[in-house]
Amino acid sequence: MESKLGYKVDASNYPYESVKRFYLNLRLVPDGMYERTVEELDAYAPKNPRADETVPPIGGIETISYGGSTIRLTHRSHIVYGFIVDIHYEFGVDLPLLLTENEVIQIMSVARLQRNPRSSHVSSFFSKLPRELRDRIYSFVLPRQSWSMGEHLFTVPELFLVESIGDLSGFYFPLSTPSISATDLGILSVSQQMREEALPLALRRTSFQLDDIDDLIKLLLNIGQIGRENIESLEFGWYSTAEMDFTWDEAPGKVGPEDIDPTKVTSGGTEFKDLFLTLPVIHVETCLQLLKQCARLTDLRLHFERDLINIISLDAFKANVGIQGLSSIRGLRSVEIRSLENHPLEQEGVVRWLKEQLESPVLE
Repeated sequence: MESKLGYKVDASNYPYESVKRFYLNLRLVPDGMYERTVEELDAYAPKNPRADETVPPIGGIETISYGGSTIRLTHRSHIVYGFIVDIHYEFGVDLPLLLTENEVIQIMSVARLQRNPRSSHVSSFFSKLPRELRDRIYSFVLPRQSWSMGEHLFTVPELFLVESIGDLSGFYFPLSTPSISATDLGILSVSQQMREEALPLALRRTSFQLDDIDDLIKLLLNIGQIGRENIESLEFGWYSTAEMDFTWDEAPGKVGPEDIDPTKVTSGGTEFKDLFLTLPVIHVETCLQLLKQCARLTDLRLHFERDLINIISLDAFKANVGIQGLSSIRGLRSVEIRSLENHPLEQEGVVRWLKEQLESPVLE
């Protein structure tokens, strides 16, 4: 390990912090030195030649601000995960991260792009048109599309998500997908003025499809204030892969997916599928705080594990803190609740109750 990493593995590399930090995938940073070192080894990459001119030196601090939100980056040490990043959003969300040099370079690159915005030149003819007419032109040009996190992670470098963290406004968030090319959204690249005017409509015409609440948090953080204020359609599963992975690693007597016989019930140990039979905990509060910033949200499709919905009582469902927060969101136009296999669940009592709550009028 030490020969590849290029530094001695020592407890002093991982000073104690009272705050629990997360990696970029929202997985909890482990406490143990061995587990931390394994993560370092998995994330190891040769020193980036751009580092010296892009990131602060060891001990240095860089702050990015937008409105009342801030990102504070501290270069703590020379190890792979040597940067602590504290993100504070003005509406109350705090996200403490532990990042690598390459991840911080991506953040800083976009932050500096904002300080040097693209040309705002627009043809004098178009800019003289009334704003109402310009908006009508945007509505004819911009397509309706579906945006999937999975599509982006498969076709572009995974780091594209962290790039957007440096853009608290969401102005540079990439809306193009493999099915809707950048050419179809070309009007967003003509000029800064056109992007400012057309981006809100483009976001309203996009249906965002995500796997779980981890992906939802990543999206709603990275899409920025502009995105959260304009997003209208969301789909995601009410579970956390990061939480299940962490729980799985900590589980005694665990039985791997390859050992599971779905026709049998085990008398001891923890099966991975059992993790789907509990409601998420770790990231729920952050998820709900971000959802409540989506003032224009009208269409929501949620996915739950069918077996969980079949076994949980309505009283237990209502008593769950996450479900209490979710059900407090009101005034949605359309709510669908389906299984992870995308089969309808509306016949279940707990699902009918949740759907009624979400579609009920906003409380004054």
